[in-house]
Amino acid sequence: MKIEVATDWQEVHTELRVQLRKLGYNPDLQKMLNNITDMVVNLSKVEVDARRSKSDWAANEHLIKINKAIDHLEKLLLMAMLMR
Repeated sequence: MKIEVATDWQEVHTELRVQLRKLGYNPDLQKMLNNITDMVVNLSKVEVDARRSKSDWAANEHLIKINKAIDHLEKLLLMAMLMR
């Protein structure tokens, strides 16, 4: 799963939350999901500034970091499911 803009996060967040609920309560993975949500909030602010200045390089840097974090969380969820 990847996002292209901050508004794509809602779908990805829902899917990750469903996977987390299947595992049961895991505070570490929940914290990771919350941290990614915070990163997306910051991305949204940067996207607004990027549209104002007509320069999107800062938004692209945030987007790359967020997509890496999503990928890492997905891998951890997969490992947790396999270990159950």
